[in-house]
Amino acid sequence: MNSKKKKILLTVLLLLSLGNYARMAGTEDIRTIEFLSIFAIGAISALLINVVFGKENEE
Repeated sequence: MNSKKKKILLTVLLLLSLGNYARMAGTEDIRTIEFLSIFAIGAISALLINVVFGKENEE
């Protein structure tokens, strides 16, 4: 999979996970599912940053 497709896929996944977290009601107390959503957002963000700023061989 080339870098452009990875960027698009990770961006869509990040937007979906952010939308999923935003629609949760009552996020003032962090429960297990909110923690997992925040963790997933962080993991996807890290992958996206790695793809955007990573030093891969562009052919």
